[in-house]
Amino acid sequence: MQWQFLSKNVPKTLEDLEQLMLDNRQITDPEAFFEPVKPSQISLKEVGIDPKQVRKAQKRILQAIEKKEQILVFGDYDADGICATAIMWEALYDLGAQVLPLIPHREKHGYGLTWAAIQELEKRTLPSLIVTVDTGIVAIEAVQDLVAKGVEVIITDHHQPEATLPEALAIVHSTAVSGAAVAWFLARELNELAVQKSLDLVGLATVSDMMPLQGINRSLVFHGLQAINKLTRLGLKALIKVANLQNKKIDAGMIGYTLAPRINAMGRLSHGLDALRLLCTTSETRAMALATIVDDTNLDRQQLTTDLMQIAKQQVIGQKKESLLIAHSADFHEGVIGLIAGKLANWYAKPVIVISTRGEVAKASARSVPGVNITELIRTARQYLLEVGGHPMAAGFGFEKNKLKELMAHLYEQARESIDPLLLQKTMEIECLLPFTMIDEKLVKMIQKFAPFGQANPEPVFALQDVKIAQVQTVGNESQHLKLTIQATEGGSELTALAWGKGELAINLNPGQLINVAGVLEANQWRERITLQLIIKDLQPKE
Repeated sequence: MQWQFLSKNVPKTLEDLEQLMLDNRQITDPEAFFEPVKPSQISLKEVGIDPKQVRKAQKRILQAIEKKEQILVFGDYDADGICATAIMWEALYDLGAQVLPLIPHREKHGYGLTWAAIQELEKRTLPSLIVTVDTGIVAIEAVQDLVAKGVEVIITDHHQPEATLPEALAIVHSTAVSGAAVAWFLARELNELAVQKSLDLVGLATVSDMMPLQGINRSLVFHGLQAINKLTRLGLKALIKVANLQNKKIDAGMIGYTLAPRINAMGRLSHGLDALRLLCTTSETRAMALATIVDDTNLDRQQLTTDLMQIAKQQVIGQKKESLLIAHSADFHEGVIGLIAGKLANWYAKPVIVISTRGEVAKASARSVPGVNITELIRTARQYLLEVGGHPMAAGFGFEKNKLKELMAHLYEQARESIDPLLLQKTMEIECLLPFTMIDEKLVKMIQKFAPFGQANPEPVFALQDVKIAQVQTVGNESQHLKLTIQATEGGSELTALAWGKGELAINLNPGQLINVAGVLEANQWRERITLQLIIKDLQPKE
């Protein structure tokens, strides 16, 4: 793996390093970065939301509440959409609205405001007003159909729009924040008191949807984490317990790798409605029962992903010369193709499309690499598609299965012509070269000032050069992890370094050997004792 240093400067003091990290992130206002403004003080224009559209939406919703009209909050089945639905439903319910939520079923209804979803609504009494959250911006025909049936539609969304917008009563939209955040800012204008209680959900959704954690998004996650750690929402408290995170301070990493995947699992393999019920319940007993269901479903999702990943890997092995990787199979479960695409994109450093061809309509999920707008690339094949939507880094689309070969040929060719090969090199961004002597508790505390970490504000990876191995071990039930004790070449204090899943490297490493190592520094607390350790991201033995 190639190391890409964000800065060639080598810091000598903590102050040097702090400034270097600020410069690497292009942060020009440290005070605003370290003390993010409260979300209640952020204006709609700062978010990129049109205040006029919000006023239209606000007026119609309040009118519906006053007249006791039925309002439907129509969401999405991923963590962002489920959080968005909970935020809007809670805000309206608190105002006394006659409001119901609807989370579509992935296989039964498909993604978004589809014909199947509308037919489901028609089985009941159609509401007077639908408010979409985290969806709707490309639902041109569906909105047209609903309006013809006498249903007014307010869209709140953050996905990339088409050239033509739906003819909705109001469109509250911004691509700068998550779908849950767009919903939250509209809900704030309706019920400011209630939405302060849902900052935890905005923070969770912002991390789960991988929004860049600077500016407004940093504020939402910073204050959202504070709300989560108060453990006032019974559903999150129960979810934290079944995930074995109780008595720990929840951070963005725990959301991204532990909590959000559990919420997402319901929409992938079961029904997102149970995840919504979990977030909204006011019963501790009900919360634990639902959290257990969510946790069990996530275990099933993990096993299914592992099994299907092997099929996908075998298919993309022969595509080494392509700028885009595509895997397809009738065995692929629609609920996990996005996860498989993400893992392959991370492994091969190329955009990946994974397609489930189970039915006559094939469903695909795509994940990209920085610099390649995968949604725009897919839209070049519009003539083959039934639907498409997404972000620069992720997309979903559907098409008639008999067009698979033509579609693949088009996408391969488009990728070859439009993607710069330099964007497809597997690299690791390194903050800087760090002197071993700087590693202490003060350094780790300074680094934590930059948290929460995520997109556009990554947890810093430092390079340590010419360090000496003092001890080599393998740990874990199957010796699957590597544990080193390292120190500076000239000796002195030692540091524990762990490489998860890299136990096989131990056979080629020996005490006294010099290595270059890149990793993340963290404090490991056991009872009253705090020790520092390095989580290894890459290791290069010296010849």
